[in-house]
Formats: sequence, C-alpha cells, structure tokens
Amino acid sequence: MPAAALIVIEDVPDDFDLIVARLRGAGIAVVARRVETAAQLSRELAAMPCTAVLSDHQLPRFNSTEALRVVRAFDPDLPFIIVSGSIGEETAVELMRAGADDFVTKDRLGGLAPALQRAREAARSRRARREAEAALVESEARFRAITANLPGMVFQLHYDGKALAFDYVSAGSRRLFGLEPSALVAAPAMIDLLLIPESGNGLSEVLITGSVDLRDIHMTGHTAPPRTGTAEWIEFDASARRLANGTVQWNGIITDVSPQKRAEHELRSSQSELRDLAMHLVHVREEEREVIAREIHDDMGGSLTAVKFDLAWLRAALSGEPLLLAKLQQTDQVVDSVLHASTRIVHDLRPGIIDEGIVASLEWQARAFEQRMGHPCRFSASCDDIALPHGPAIAVFRICQEALNNVAKHAGATRVDIRLDVVDGTLALEVRDNGRGIAPGDMNKRTAFGLRGMRERAVALDGTLEISGPPGRGTSISLLLPLPGSDANDSPAQAPL
Repeated sequence: MPAAALIVIEDVPDDFDLIVARLRGAGIAVVARRVETAAQLSRELAAMPCTAVLSDHQLPRFNSTEALRVVRAFDPDLPFIIVSGSIGEETAVELMRAGADDFVTKDRLGGLAPALQRAREAARSRRARREAEAALVESEARFRAITANLPGMVFQLHYDGKALAFDYVSAGSRRLFGLEPSALVAAPAMIDLLLIPESGNGLSEVLITGSVDLRDIHMTGHTAPPRTGTAEWIEFDASARRLANGTVQWNGIITDVSPQKRAEHELRSSQSELRDLAMHLVHVREEEREVIAREIHDDMGGSLTAVKFDLAWLRAALSGEPLLLAKLQQTDQVVDSVLHASTRIVHDLRPGIIDEGIVASLEWQARAFEQRMGHPCRFSASCDDIALPHGPAIAVFRICQEALNNVAKHAGATRVDIRLDVVDGTLALEVRDNGRGIAPGDMNKRTAFGLRGMRERAVALDGTLEISGPPGRGTSISLLLPLPGSDANDSPAQAPL
C-alpha cells in the first residue's frame, strides 16, 4: 500500500502509537501527526499534504463531529475515519451520513488498514466525479456562452417514435423569433411555426420522416406571421443520430437568411431592370438601323440612280469623244460599286431576307458565308418554317451573324455547320466550326463585345447562350430560346425588339 501522511486526532499518546504501529504492521509507510484541538487540526491541514484524517470520537476539548466539519470545510473529499472505543453504533451511522468514510473500534484495529485503503479509493472516486462534474458544468457554460453569441438558434431535439421534443434551445430564439427558449421546450409543436417551407411538407413531418434513414436536413423557408423576431426567412440545418435507447436525436442550427433573401430579391429586380433596358436598347438600335437603311436606300440610292441616268445621257451626247467616253465608263463603274456597297450596307442594317422567315434567313446567311469565305457552311433545320415574331427573329439572325463573323475572324475553320431545331416549344440554334477553339479566358474578356452582345440578346428574350470550344477542337455556340405561346415562355419578354 502507498505511503500515508496521516493526521490523528487523539488525546492519548499510547493509543496514537498503537494506531501507527498497527498501520505500519500492515505494510503502510505511515507519517503521522497527532492533534487534540480544532485549531491544531486546521493548522496541520494547511501546513502540509494529508492522506487521511483518523479521529477519536470524544476528546476533552474536541469531538469527531466538530473534526469532520473542519475537515470537510478544508477538503470535501479527504478520507475521514473514526477510530474510537467509546462510540455507539447509531452515532457512528450518523457520522457516516454526515460524511465520514468509515469507523473502526480501538479493540479491532486490525480492520483499520483495509478501512484506510477503502477510504482512499473512495476519495479518489469522489474527486474524479467532482472534477468531471465541474468540467461538465464548465463545458455547458462555455457551450451556452458560445451559442448565445452565434447569429442563429442552436437546438437539440429528439424523436422517440411518438413525438418531437426539444432538449435544448439557445438564447438565439429570442432574437430570431421573439420566443424564450423555455417556451419552445415547453411547446415543441411550435416547431412548425418556426419555418414554413417554400414548398413540400412541414418541418415536423420532414424530421419524423428523416428519422428513419438518419439523413441530414437542409431547408429554407419563412417564419409564420405575426413575426415578433428579426427573422423573416430562415435556413434550417440538422443532422441526426440514433441513441442507444432507439431515440433519434437531432442537432442543428437555425440561421436568419433574411438579408440574403432580400439581397437576392433586389438582385433579381435589378437583373430584370437590366434585361428590360437591354431589350429597349436593342429595340432602339434596330429602329435606328432601319431608319439609316431607309435613308440610304431612298436618298443615296435615288441620287446614285439619277447619276446613272446622267452618265447614260452624257455617253449618248459624247459619242464622238473616245477619251471622254472612257472616263464616263470608269465613272459609271464607280457608281455601280457604290450602289452595290449601299445595297450591302442596307441589307446589313436591315436584312430584308428576314421577312421570308427565320429558316430562309439563316439558310441565306450560310450560303453568303460559304461564298465569301470559300469554305463549306452547311445549314439544316428540323422544319421548313418556324413562326417567330419580328423581334426574336432579328435576335436569332443577329446571333447567327455574329457567330459567323467570329468564325471568319478568329476560328481558322475550314467547315461550319448551322443547325436550327424546335424541341418542346424551344428554339435551338447551334453554330459549330472545326477551328482552333476558344480559351475560357477569352470568353470573359472586357473587349469581347460580340460574345457579350449575343448573351444580352439571348437573356433579353429569356433565352440562354452557351459557348464551348476546347482548344484545337472547334467552337460551338448554342442558343436556346422559348417560343412565344409555349409553356417554356410564360413571361412578357417576347416583346418586339
């Protein structure tokens, strides 16, 4: 047995020596100090470490009841054993209830060593339990302090197969919902008022269903009015585990996402305004192009035609002047070149072919590109005619036109394929080449106005535009555009451009 530093409360020196001798005879290395009063006991306790206190029951100026009180005030776990020949059994039991570890009569000191060993082991257990309890209290206090300062509400609840019940709710419930934690613990049915999902089942039903396969739960919804807290939109996250008794316990947090939701709403509104502005700008731009095309056609075309007539009259009048006739011939060729250029410009500004339908327009674009570039440009469509209002038709025409311009400028391609389809109320256009492709960084360049313009036209009509082009494997530009009157297009974004 380990050495023992003892304080022995005893007024008879021979009894003290006998106690020490019996313990040493049992193999215990004893260092003992004898005291007779409360003051001596307190002084010895404070002077040096003590393994246990052995106390006679009745001394002239002291007794075991008072001694136990002094010892427990100093150390609630220090072993305390009564060693007396003048104590009744009832008194000993009362002292045991008051905190004494054991009692041994002086005529049976053979049981003192085992009693001391039991008392030391019991003291170690008490200290360990007390330390564990203190650590638990500290941990709980730290946990509550942390959860109280989190921006959300931390919770723990369980489902025993019959009902949901809160085990813990942090102080965040006051801020988020204007509810005391105790109110939620007392009325767990209020859980369905905390979060009303955007769609689907209520929160309690989701938790009960999720307790079968222990899946994590992530939900977003709004709180039920009237709202007395700060939260309007909240996010619910929880994970489940099954306890030894079969109960499913959920641990999670509810956070206020109202600022994010409001920001998302403002962003959507801003995007809608930008889309409307983009549509308006495209509409204005197309109107300006039509005006310019009309002025070029009417004014410039008429003037050039008049010049042609004048040149014809001069050729007839100067039939006998070969040099002048040659000059007139050159002038006539220049006028023809200007006429062709003005016709081309007018067509670029306001393509008349668009009046023949989008299929005919894109087929004409493919032929013109093939003639201009000298490379195959194949066009195919799923049907001969696709009904498309003027605004969307112009947008599709311009997107295809810009895509072909990019092929001519950057792709280095030897073949282009254009495909136009209608699938489930959606117009699908794809322009694919076999050129060098496009680097991801090039698609987001600030100077990539052509690509940005195509995207703006697509977004303005509630469509999507995707561009892909792995280096060395060609580029594909895909447009998906909901057709007017289809289920895919139930917004007013199909207004003419």
